[in-house]
Amino acid sequence: MAIKILSGALSEALGRAELPLSEKWAKRVPILTAVKLAADGDGLSVTRSSFDGTIVTTIEATGEGEVAVPFERLAALAGHFPADAELTIGCDGNVATVASGRSRFKLPVFPLPDLPERHILGEETGRVDIEAKAARDLFARPAFAASSEATRYYLNGIFLHSVGDDLVAVATDGYRLCRVATPATTTLSTDRTLIVPNEMVKAVNRLIGKATGSVTLRRSVRLFAIEGAGSSLVTKRIDANFPNYERLISFGAPNTVTVSRARLRESLARFAAVADREARTHGIRLRWNGDGLQLSAPDGSVDLLAADVEGKAETAAQVRYLAELMGALRGDSVRLSTGGSGDMILVSDPDDQTFTALQMTMVLSSVSAPAAEAAE
Repeated sequence: MAIKILSGALSEALGRAELPLSEKWAKRVPILTAVKLAADGDGLSVTRSSFDGTIVTTIEATGEGEVAVPFERLAALAGHFPADAELTIGCDGNVATVASGRSRFKLPVFPLPDLPERHILGEETGRVDIEAKAARDLFARPAFAASSEATRYYLNGIFLHSVGDDLVAVATDGYRLCRVATPATTTLSTDRTLIVPNEMVKAVNRLIGKATGSVTLRRSVRLFAIEGAGSSLVTKRIDANFPNYERLISFGAPNTVTVSRARLRESLARFAAVADREARTHGIRLRWNGDGLQLSAPDGSVDLLAADVEGKAETAAQVRYLAELMGALRGDSVRLSTGGSGDMILVSDPDDQTFTALQMTMVLSSVSAPAAEAAE
């Protein structure tokens, strides 16, 4: 066999084909570290499979043949050639050769019959075609809010479901929640079982990171797939039902404050800068009325921001969580809303109705209420 390909194209394909694999499983089942290269004269398919999913990406190449080699070694090797260097990949028995010019490098070979079986979607129960940018938003924007606690495994991913004419992605860790929607002309899923695991969400983001045009999202009874730009991923889902989050965002919130997102982020960064590094959590009190938005901390630090206010409210939240929420927004302004003391904080973008987030409040009984003049 002999496969000819540019090093830059191979590196890019291998980057899209990265699958999550723990060090424990890599040592216990070495075949999971393999990547399969298969050329048929019209192109090269790069395939990786694990217990949880399969990624296939196709790129231009010449030659014919197939071989399986260690993924990380091949990726590192290809990355150290110039992007326009032509590589020739061959195989002789138990050794593969990667050559360019006068350079020759050897890699061990995995037996092709030992490779994990590819995951096949099976009978399709839902499908939607959306722009690649919209797909990136669905997977990348809510990801910060997904839980990583093993005991709450059903929250360890992004929940996708169809709502009216929209496809909606939701993530929550119980302390904050993020919901992103995009228009969709067909239905992907109407139940609460399409939860894509966190590690596969990262793989999706790598797969469609630079994609243009449209991508296709499909599901079956047990699996989920995303396809586009010459690549595809099929993954298992989290075997659970996502909680009824809708009731959390349906409350009335008459007390609102609209403030510059950049200025609020800067203010939160200032509070984080002076916070006690030994403290487990860094809480901040938010109070708004006719004077604007006042932020204060238990140590007496205070900041006052100009803002548009409707009603008045006083609440508190963790600085880090609120700062991460600001990073997920994209507009110039952010709106905070609450129905009253103890209610969750509804976070939204006045100019983007597709984004909604919730922040759980906290009790800061030790925070004094400094006068607004203290910030001047």
